[in-house]
Amino acid sequence: MALNWQDIQQNTFTQWCNHHLKDRGMHINDLKTDLRDGVLLVNLLEIISGKSLGRYNRNPRVPNQKYENNAIAIEFLKTENIKLVNVGSVDITDGNLRITLGLIWTLILRYQVNKGGDDGNAKNDLLKWVQSKIPEYNIKGFKGNDWNDGRALCALNNAIADGSCKNHRDLDPNNKVQNNQQGINLANDNLNIPRLISADALSHPKIDEQSVMAYISFFRDADLNRQKGLSDAAKRAAKCRAYGPGLVEAVAQEDAPFTVETPKGGGKLEVKVTGPQDNAQVKVNQKQNPDGTSTYDVSYKPKNPGNYEVSVTLDGVHIPGSVFKVRVLEAVSLGGEGKIRVFYSTTSSSDKGRSDVINLQRLLEAKQIHKRPDFEPWIAVDIMDKPDRDAVFKKAGTKALPIVFVDDKYVGDYDAVQNLEEVGKLDPLIHNMASKKR
Repeated sequence: MALNWQDIQQNTFTQWCNHHLKDRGMHINDLKTDLRDGVLLVNLLEIISGKSLGRYNRNPRVPNQKYENNAIAIEFLKTENIKLVNVGSVDITDGNLRITLGLIWTLILRYQVNKGGDDGNAKNDLLKWVQSKIPEYNIKGFKGNDWNDGRALCALNNAIADGSCKNHRDLDPNNKVQNNQQGINLANDNLNIPRLISADALSHPKIDEQSVMAYISFFRDADLNRQKGLSDAAKRAAKCRAYGPGLVEAVAQEDAPFTVETPKGGGKLEVKVTGPQDNAQVKVNQKQNPDGTSTYDVSYKPKNPGNYEVSVTLDGVHIPGSVFKVRVLEAVSLGGEGKIRVFYSTTSSSDKGRSDVINLQRLLEAKQIHKRPDFEPWIAVDIMDKPDRDAVFKKAGTKALPIVFVDDKYVGDYDAVQNLEEVGKLDPLIHNMASKKR
């Protein structure tokens, strides 16, 4: 098999995060990079803890903002008395995968495996529970040997949902992937347990015990009686998920895309977008997947800024997270509201580019702007991630550097700022922002 234990763990932990993030229309594609700005981590912590982390930057574009967001997350975990070993905000922001995996496991252990109790006994407590349900399999732990052939997983399904897999003892242990796939499907169909892990991964001889613990803990927490009380339509809707920028934040007069995934058996998908003044027209494109599930590419274009609501239903039943609350902005945010910012390049090759940096610095320092608390140190676009750098250029409408933003609004390059100074408009612009903050 091409997978190694780290691949399996990364995939499992990503699915665990997404299982929770769907409540806010969010999604992780790559655990190494998608947590770097801190936004998803803050939201994940709020969801699994049921607590607010307070203010954070929703649109971090520069490294310092990303460090600050992750620092907020780390400090929150300390207040939760969660012990973190060699985990810092810099590690997460810099995309250290090993540290990130360690952090996510800490969250799984506290909020999933042990549900807020004593982390030191979590593994043994979960193991004792498994042994009490399927004693005939003599389960000794959560490593591959006990789970690889899939029979124990099918037996666990049968123990919780009586009769769901009566023939688990008769399954051929050589059909590992097939048996595990059957167990995963039964758990999802009968108990609404998310597909955190693939059948190939569970069959892997070197699957790590943390991935297995994360998955098996859902069986302990499964509520069969609740599942029995749901209608078929409600069960199908509960297995859906929707995610994408159009469910979190959008920009007026620009397409707001998102994705909806529905289970096998489908149903009628309806999406409604309600704005402060009118409803937005919705475009939906369905793609049928080979396994019988469906993926819908959805988009809408809000006309005006404001607070919107996006309702997503399957056969009239709201899916997890619906109704989604979406903030529509007048223009894309660079996270610089209430700030004076200058973006520049450290590698300008033109004489004018270099002289503009020097002259702009002199102009701003003459006005003592560099001493104001709302002035951020000059930001080098060279060290910004490409999507963030492109967002700066898009909002400015130019790549000419250096460029100035005041209160997240583009003011201009050096020539434009100098012209404002000459006609007496620069001081009012800067002072008006300071008075707004007061």
